[in-house]
Amino acid sequence: MEQSYGKLILLQKDGPEQEFELGKASVTLGRAMTNDIVLNDDRISRNHARLDCSISGCTVFDLGSANGIRINDIRTSRANLKPGDTIGVGNIQLRFEVSRPFADAGMTMIDSEADLNYTLDQEFLPMAINETDTPRLIVFTSDRTWDISLEDTDLVTMGRTEENTLFIEQSNVSRHHAEVTRKGNLFILHDLGSSNGTWHRGEKVAEMILQDGDVFRVGQAQIVFKSGYGGEAMTIADTSFARTTSRRPVVFVPGLMGSELWADNYRVWPNIKQLFKHPEAVSYPSEIPLEPGGVIDEIVIVPNLIKLDQYKRMGDYLVEDLGYERGKDLFEFAYDWRQDVRLSARQLSKLIESLSNNQPVTIIAHSLGTLVSRYYVEVLGGKKRVERLMLMGGPHQGAVKALTSMLIAPEILPFGLMGERLRQVILTFPSSYQILPTYPCAIDQNGEKINFVEDESWVPEERLPLLRAGKQFRKELGNRSSVPAISIYGYGLKTISGVTLKRGSDGKLKDIAYQSQASGDSTVLEKSAVLENTEIHPVKQYHGSLFVDNDVKMRLKLELARQFSI
Repeated sequence: MEQSYGKLILLQKDGPEQEFELGKASVTLGRAMTNDIVLNDDRISRNHARLDCSISGCTVFDLGSANGIRINDIRTSRANLKPGDTIGVGNIQLRFEVSRPFADAGMTMIDSEADLNYTLDQEFLPMAINETDTPRLIVFTSDRTWDISLEDTDLVTMGRTEENTLFIEQSNVSRHHAEVTRKGNLFILHDLGSSNGTWHRGEKVAEMILQDGDVFRVGQAQIVFKSGYGGEAMTIADTSFARTTSRRPVVFVPGLMGSELWADNYRVWPNIKQLFKHPEAVSYPSEIPLEPGGVIDEIVIVPNLIKLDQYKRMGDYLVEDLGYERGKDLFEFAYDWRQDVRLSARQLSKLIESLSNNQPVTIIAHSLGTLVSRYYVEVLGGKKRVERLMLMGGPHQGAVKALTSMLIAPEILPFGLMGERLRQVILTFPSSYQILPTYPCAIDQNGEKINFVEDESWVPEERLPLLRAGKQFRKELGNRSSVPAISIYGYGLKTISGVTLKRGSDGKLKDIAYQSQASGDSTVLEKSAVLENTEIHPVKQYHGSLFVDNDVKMRLKLELARQFSI
């Protein structure tokens, strides 16, 4: 079990709360985008405070900030924290608790506006604050992802027998296959004369010095080396990178519900209460046409459906710490996330083709945005313009969780009356059918497996064209990338992974139940988020916080700087 030092709960007067799970011994807070916890407030210094934690407790320190810190409204420069203590920084308050993070089931009954208000008061956006200072190996197999710390060891052995540090039970792995040894600050990979070799970037290696982000393969297991870093490493110190005119343009493509939707001068989305009270306003197509605005700049929590941090923070990091400039070499692609992904991809193509230069483009995409980006590359000729795809939390094989907003037995209202009205609207979105699991993920009372893309019995007849269009989309998209790509994915968190149900004599579905396992990012399973034949970058983070995770930012920085150096 991962070390947990408790949690900090960001107390919001208006809007959803955030919960930061403290899995790191030293946590920084401040306005700078490189902090572990980024706080938006003009009265907060860029590097405002630090929380040092151990098994005996947590202590908060002021870092010489302009306005100081307050513990339970008393100003101080240092304090040992007790459960329930509040930390005041600027106009923001955080409450310290030592209880384990709450496992959110993601299924809440909402029958009335009172239910909705109560639910919104109880909901929170979770974010894991993970240890990044120490080196580690992260192992990805078809069954699971897990990590091994290298902090207190000089040797990690890998092989098919249990006496190895890393036990990989696969027939193509030798009993004593490979090892990683430490020499000073260097970590060296050695193949131990294995039958099938140790592989890196498609080539067998006998020995190599591991660099941060290197991925090597033992049998079918992919193993990622992370060297560890401090916050100062997340910025580009080389001013030539910030000032260059030849730097690759970056296009950021957000996910489902990640772009504003406007009707004339009225912002229809995001507006959570209006979404539940008048969901027909976002039915697709809308009675009043909706147009995308910018990427969302606030936390979004839709009970039973989605939780997202502020997408704009992704761009803010690129601007503040890597020297990008919006509208010059950074472009945030807002789109109507309800519509057919293929239409969004055509609009993305139009944006990229309109750029003033013909430099290769790097696309950074999250969730549904990864499918938009891949369709542009694979079907619309984007591989001529795109140098690199960085795919975060992509539902490349769909998301089982998507079924909870679509699948229902007719006599059951699992989320209450208001939830059912919203579900009926979600069924009008073409994109909803394009993120369904592409494989059998359900089983009925007779042991028959069900693929919801192939089985049409669960969809109302008037929605069958949407299901069939989703199936055709998947066929056109394929399951590989024709340009170099990285699958950045969350692992080890409770994620809906399967469905059990009964099929009545009339063919209708009932007694629907969902199973979960710790094998994803709380929304997308690991096996779905890793696109075939791509590099991988695992991080223990929630789906809606992947794009603001510091480990992910560090990988983006390395990739963007590496491309510049080439």
